[in-house]
Amino acid sequence: MPAYEYGCKDCNKEFIVFLSLKEYDAKPKIRCPHCKSDNVVKKITGFFAKTSKKS
Repeated sequence: MPAYEYGCKDCNKEFIVFLSLKEYDAKPKIRCPHCKSDNVVKKITGFFAKTSKKS
């Protein structure tokens, strides 16, 4: 299940939300777990894939 990083604009805390692709596509209303605000922004994160094949 993918992890999405968010930052709260009210309390400046960062947090991670685990959502399936289907849940993410439904555009859920994300709330800060620290202050319960919905004034959050999605952080840009990177990812990598590890395979057994050589490049």
